[in-house]
Amino acid sequence: MERLIETPLLKFNPNTLEEVRKELNLHQAGVLDQMIANFEEWISKQNHFTRKQFGRHYLETSIVLGKGSLERAKKTLDKLCTLKTLLPQFFTKHDAKNELVDSTSFAIQATMPRLTKDNYRVYCVKLASSNFDSTMLFDFHRFAILMSEYVKSNDYSHGFVCVLDCRDVNIVNVVTKINVLDLRNSMSVLMEGYGMRVKGIHIISSSKMIDTFVSLLKQVISAKIANRINVHATVEALHEHVPKDILPQEYGGNEKPLREVHENWLNVLSQKENVAFFREICKAGTNEKFRLTANYNDQILGMPGSFRTLTVD
Repeated sequence: MERLIETPLLKFNPNTLEEVRKELNLHQAGVLDQMIANFEEWISKQNHFTRKQFGRHYLETSIVLGKGSLERAKKTLDKLCTLKTLLPQFFTKHDAKNELVDSTSFAIQATMPRLTKDNYRVYCVKLASSNFDSTMLFDFHRFAILMSEYVKSNDYSHGFVCVLDCRDVNIVNVVTKINVLDLRNSMSVLMEGYGMRVKGIHIISSSKMIDTFVSLLKQVISAKIANRINVHATVEALHEHVPKDILPQEYGGNEKPLREVHENWLNVLSQKENVAFFREICKAGTNEKFRLTANYNDQILGMPGSFRTLTVD
């Protein structure tokens, strides 16, 4: 019987595979095999792709995060490959431990190991200080992208519930130091490129200035996701929306402290085989002169710094 392979970073519920497939109408015999075969055939015909080989799990998670739609999965993969060419600055570092600046003095981030009962993954960020520079912030984005590549190849879920702890920082100082364009591009890579479905964003803060931060977030995400932002004054209020048993210890949960979970991610992402994989998969871009103009995605044309003015032979 087919089963999911757990990793040191990602655990699953006993029936995750069956439940996710059933909810997306992918559970009938042969359905996924045919979709993946069609996906692979489509990829082989994309002359502008610089890479044609993607693992089966990579393609299946693309379909799952596309709510079971092969067409949506195709568009997402095309978008991701295009963004790797369009925004190369996010994909140039592959060794989290040896190439990225340690940004944990500014913010600690980690995807939690256990799923919610409805098979969503919890991603936590704790803002620790408003004392950070542009390099630290950019490598924070890069770390999130390396996590996303790992998730794409190893996870199986409906998407993410995001928890953002802002209790220990001056919100105004943080907002004034964030590069909005970099944040917008990073969110585009994560949500549009990797197809990360976000069930909800839960911000913990009692600051009267939290609306300033929420307004900033709404500038860089879709209106649909913006409507899923919730602000909680206390951790106890968060527990009404996110199961506390799968949260880090400092949030009343049963998991390891967030910094320790982050360290686990740092160590695994920096393993030789994972660094080698990141180096290769980040080359999966596009050569725009080979793209068929009839298939040009208008969403890509709207990206900042896009190929809008590029002449395609």
